[in-house]
Amino acid sequence: MTARRRPEPVTCVGRVAVFAPARDGAYWRLRWTGLDGARADTSGGRDQQAAEAKARGIDARLARAAGQQSTTTLGELFDLYLSQGRSPYTERSWRRSTRNQIEDNLGRSLRGHRHRAAMDVTRELLDQMRAQAGTPQMVRINTTALRAFLLWGYRHSPSYFTSAQAELLPPRVVMPAPALKGTPAPTRRAMARRVGQADSYVHEEDAPSAAQVQALARSLEQRVGPWGALAPELAANCGPRWGEQFQLRADDAHLDGCSEAERAHIHIDWAIDPGAVAGAAGGRRSRPKGNKTRIAPLPRTSFTGAALRDMVGTRIQAALAEQRAGTNSEALLFPAPRGGLWWHTGFEADLFRPAMVDAGWPLRVWAEERDVWDPDTATYTRRTRPRTLAVLPWHAHRHRFARIAIDTFGADPGVLMALGGWENELTVVHRYYRTGREHTERGLALFEDGPPHRG
Repeated sequence: MTARRRPEPVTCVGRVAVFAPARDGAYWRLRWTGLDGARADTSGGRDQQAAEAKARGIDARLARAAGQQSTTTLGELFDLYLSQGRSPYTERSWRRSTRNQIEDNLGRSLRGHRHRAAMDVTRELLDQMRAQAGTPQMVRINTTALRAFLLWGYRHSPSYFTSAQAELLPPRVVMPAPALKGTPAPTRRAMARRVGQADSYVHEEDAPSAAQVQALARSLEQRVGPWGALAPELAANCGPRWGEQFQLRADDAHLDGCSEAERAHIHIDWAIDPGAVAGAAGGRRSRPKGNKTRIAPLPRTSFTGAALRDMVGTRIQAALAEQRAGTNSEALLFPAPRGGLWWHTGFEADLFRPAMVDAGWPLRVWAEERDVWDPDTATYTRRTRPRTLAVLPWHAHRHRFARIAIDTFGADPGVLMALGGWENELTVVHRYYRTGREHTERGLALFEDGPPHRG
């Protein structure tokens, strides 16, 4: 029996052999040997011109891959990227929470592709990785994670990615459709936007009313005692973020001022680190968002009419007494049941959510259907679970603080940014000042008396 002869390539483009289709209607094939000695085979398309163009791209990548770094797997690079723990944009070390987010987001994108070599990264492969998401928002998050990863690999010495690879995901790049099943969470609000109003503008209904704050205060007090009544009042009137508020100690509040500020205030120098783990070296605190410390106001009376400053004074004395008794070692104003710092998940599930139900705060129940990754089988399994959305999350108290500062006390953007610790004035302006009404009112005034008389 005569052995079947292997087909000969029609042409070779550098290191890539181009083979004609074996039969009518079949695809052209491209074959080559990688730098690691492994043979590779892929489709070249339906015509010779397309096949040769693709072969040139593969050969160019092979030619650029000078050295072992080009054959390093994406999984190996992922581990190295996390171990170095620095932003490729600023070279600053990541916060623990940032590292956790990058590990989740980039790790999700690389599922099923960790074995691929750095030299294999193309726009087509990146689109496959970006699409490992259930919603368009998650596709955007994957894109951001991959863009930073490519930049890091290019800037690394020696480089793992070429400059051309690092530029495959430019800003404003088009997004692929999600490839996984995912049910987007319902929106917290559904309303028309006024012309001239920023997308991020916070409306009155995006912040809890006085009656809602009072109802939540009563509900929390029934569960944890007096500090439960204080917690939403302080959040709405002083503006701390959750992580900033629930690490406050007795000596952070100054009812009679201090050397830094003569009026009553609260020092916000730390926050609970969302990326910390139990027993972490250095504890569970980190600097506030943006590494910005600040002094927050402590008004005498709440917008609900409660004697806020007196409530804080009473809680300070109680926290110090708890410290002396050994039940609250740090004299925390809002301690967890065992006297330490709360975990956000525990606070949300065990305290805040049940209190919201009793207080009548709005909640939306919905069913989430999504594809869940199984690392053992390297496959996705579709699952459905009930979810609950808080229309007014704890952070909504901070929106109320901003509205009080602007609408009651006339704070300008600079003042609000300083008291609330927002990143910049532009964020504050878009979120709390650009109502859209100002332009309409100016326009109406222009037209009030009709066109000027021309004589």
